[in-house]
Amino acid sequence: MPLLSQDYVTRYKLPPEKTSAEVRDTKLTGFWMRVRRRSDGTLSKAFMIDHLVALPDGRKVRRKVSIGDTALFHADKARLEAQRLLQAVKRGDDPRGEKAARKARMTFDTLVEQYREKRLSRRKPATRKDYEGRIRRVLDPYFKGRFADDVTTAMVIDCHHKHRRTPTEANRALAVLSAMMQFAISQGIRKDNPCLGVERYSENAKDVWLNEQELPTFLVALSEIETPVGELLRFLAVTGWRISEARLMDWADVDLPRLLVRLPDSKVGAIDRPLSADAATIIDRQAHRSGFVFSTSDGCRPVDYKLTRKTLADICKKAEVAALTPHGLRHTFATWAALAGASAHELREAGGWRTLAMTNRYVSRAETLGRAGAEKAAVAINIFAKPSADVVKIKP
Repeated sequence: MPLLSQDYVTRYKLPPEKTSAEVRDTKLTGFWMRVRRRSDGTLSKAFMIDHLVALPDGRKVRRKVSIGDTALFHADKARLEAQRLLQAVKRGDDPRGEKAARKARMTFDTLVEQYREKRLSRRKPATRKDYEGRIRRVLDPYFKGRFADDVTTAMVIDCHHKHRRTPTEANRALAVLSAMMQFAISQGIRKDNPCLGVERYSENAKDVWLNEQELPTFLVALSEIETPVGELLRFLAVTGWRISEARLMDWADVDLPRLLVRLPDSKVGAIDRPLSADAATIIDRQAHRSGFVFSTSDGCRPVDYKLTRKTLADICKKAEVAALTPHGLRHTFATWAALAGASAHELREAGGWRTLAMTNRYVSRAETLGRAGAEKAAVAINIFAKPSADVVKIKP
């Protein structure tokens, strides 16, 4: 009998006159390899164990348990699994029952399918698309094929760490995984959430906005766009709305006399959003009165999103300012509102932010800019007649 090493298993060839064979290991009793010839002439090889089971009538029978195909199990790994199963037999456990229980356990792949069907299907299309992307790019490559209840905090930390170069992607994927683990708990698949307590990476906020030099030239370039797309961009600039809210705004939800728009499906749920006089003027001057407010087809279809992005890029180029996204107009609105004295509460109501923490950053930015401006003015006035510093170039 040979030693079932990886090299031996790979090189083993079934004699031509045989259709099957059992090759037992010389070191571990009960560990062997089953070899069968398929109809196409290729060989099927699988690692096995067998052990004696005493029947109620006193007889003993040999029971076989498959460990797995040699293409999936390295010989060393199969040997360790065989040792574990044979030790379980000595303790009086049933390896077949254990294997059946493992088969019944839910894999990560099945968990994803169930989460997709029972929870993710109730989310908005944009959220579903975002979650699916995180699952495809980050979670599937790491957890695919594992059992859902085998996922540990150490695994989660390792997966998170592998994407440290893209901290926002890593953090969002961690949030998706955490939601899936909470779902698994609710379904009785797990007892804990391995994502809890995993430290998120710091993210650099990309709050690109138009400052006092850029905003005037941008508005001049924007004023030259006399199309529904231009009207939408003017509305975004003056309201700070999310582009999906403004682009899909329907006339049925607009109440111009009360300066209100009822958003039935915003990011924070159904909400009444107040309008400024300028925003109401932009809405009121649209030529049609049914369907989508900002439309190139009399309300039948909203303005095209890609066209909106392209038009905005062209405006930025003409104004000679850094490229801006529609969300950049939201940052611009919030920053200028805070500079004008709007509080965090006022900003949250005007722009539909979810929490005060999200609007406080704009108020803090305004305070920082205000302090910087005050300091520059104090330096210019120089009330204490401080001597000016000379700039001296030091020679290397």
